Order: sequence, then structure tokens, then C-alpha cells
Amino acid sequence: MEIDKLEAVPVGDTTQWIRIRGAAASNPTLLLIQQGPGLPMLNEVRRFGRLLRLEEAFTVVYWDQRGCGRSLRGPGAASDLSVERMAGDAVAILELLQKRFGRKTCVAGFSLGATVGAYAAAKRPDLVSTLVAVGMDLDGVAAGTSAYEFALKTARDRGNQRAIAQLTAIGPPPHLSANQFSTRVRWATNFGGVSSHQTYNTLVRGLLASLIWSSDYSVADIIRTVQGIGTTQAAMLPELAKLDLVKSLPRLDVPVVMVQGRLDQVAPGAAAQRYADALKAPKKELVWFESSAHTPHLDEPAKFRDLLMRVRDA
Repeated sequence: MEIDKLEAVPVGDTTQWIRIRGAAASNPTLLLIQQGPGLPMLNEVRRFGRLLRLEEAFTVVYWDQRGCGRSLRGPGAASDLSVERMAGDAVAILELLQKRFGRKTCVAGFSLGATVGAYAAAKRPDLVSTLVAVGMDLDGVAAGTSAYEFALKTARDRGNQRAIAQLTAIGPPPHLSANQFSTRVRWATNFGGVSSHQTYNTLVRGLLASLIWSSDYSVADIIRTVQGIGTTQAAMLPELAKLDLVKSLPRLDVPVVMVQGRLDQVAPGAAAQRYADALKAPKKELVWFESSAHTPHLDEPAKFRDLLMRVRDA
């Protein structure tokens, strides 16, 4: 790597952390915004490097957002958690990158990260070359209903009494507590609605392993990260349950590539198609990943890398 640097960045009343990596500083800049609520990004350097090799073609920026990971250090780190505030933080990061590299940044956001990226692009289209929105959170009602109904129907079809009991106990959405949300996500994941090849437990073990193996987190950081996931979820779930980008974000003045897993049950394809049809943008595209659920970049990494190379060449 010509560039491989961990940095503390002042963002509003907080200090947030980024890692910038790239084989050549002249390559286009790519900001990665993690899914969530509450999941870190710096820990993904090893996995993304192995599966996607993005640093060969981009100057890649990994970012632990407000309320996530290493950015939980210090006072105010989990304050004012909202999509609007996190989008403002993203704008601050994009301004820093433009000042440093002298060009617009391609933004690739995953799930909630795609939503944050979209709001940032709406605020400052002059900073964004292209928005790549992967499994974007865009309709809170549709997302909650799809995940819950999928999990409960699959549990009944399979006769999984434990799943039936837990899902019945939380009732239908909205699920506004971290416990309700995690129960819904657990069973939607176990039945294949989040990842085409992982269960909830393997995802959790993978997260912990990535934090432990990462050089960017101390033991205290890891503890804060795990505890912070529940805190961030509790703060943001009421807002996310009412999310409706068709109404709140009908126009983006940047090119948009939406990436959607055909098997996704937590950001359903019907909602993605509805938004893609309604969105006004200078250029837009909805790309389907037929063998993927909510994580196309991990379920079909070669295809996702090829898509980003096409965006880069354009």
C-alpha cells in the first residue's frame, strides 16, 4: 500500500476514526459506510481486502461512524444519533477527502450506511461522484413487515417451536427495542434472509473475531463496540421504523447505482424497485444479485467488485 493510515478526525463535537488504504494515491477515492445500526467498519479491512481487493483500484476509506467501534472513544461519541446527524458527519468526512485528494468521492453504503450516504449526497452532491447503495434501508414499514413475516412463516413451515415462540412473543412490527429487533434479525438471518451462507451466530462470531484480529481496536474498544451496538439500536430504531425515502428523498443530483439481493428479506426487493422507479437522478440503475440476500458484497464478492470497477471506469 502506498497509503495505509489510521486517523482521528474531528467531526462536530466528536472525534471519529478512519483508515485510508490504497495502492496509489492517484486512484479514485471510495468511502465505505457500514450497515447497522451500530456496526463498526474498521474491522472489515482484512475481509474486504481478501474478498474484494478494492485497494488495488481505489483509495479506500473505512470509517467508524458516530456510535460505532473506535469512534465510541471520548465524550459525545454516541450522542445525537439520527440519520440526519450521521449524514452530516458523512459530509464532514467527504469534505476532508475532497480537500486532501482534490476530487469527488465515490460512496458505497451498505444497508443503513447506504441511507446515510444518500442523505449526504442530497446535502452535498458536489462532493459525491457516484452513490452505490447496497441493500439500502429505505422503507421502515416494509422492512419490518417483510423480515417478521418471512421469519414467522419459515419457522411455522419448518416446525421450529423456539422461533415461533420468540417471534410470537415480540408480536408484529414496529419493533422499537433492541431486544425485539435482535429477535427479528436473529431468525430472519437463521432462515437465510440476511446472508445466503451464514447464521446469526456465525455472523456474531465473525464480528467478534474481526474485532480481535484488527490492529485498530484495543480490548476496551472491543467492549465499547459490543455494548454500543445495543445502545445505538435503541436510539435509532424508532426513526428507522418510519423511514420512507420515496417521500423524504425523492431526488438525488448524483448518479445512483442500487444493488439489491434477490433473497433479501430485511430490505425487500419490492421496496427497492419502488424507490428506483420513483427516484429522480441524473443517472440511476438497479442491479440485482440473484444469489444474494442483504449482503451482496459478501455473498457474491466477484460480481460486486466487477460492478465497482465499472463504476470506477465510468
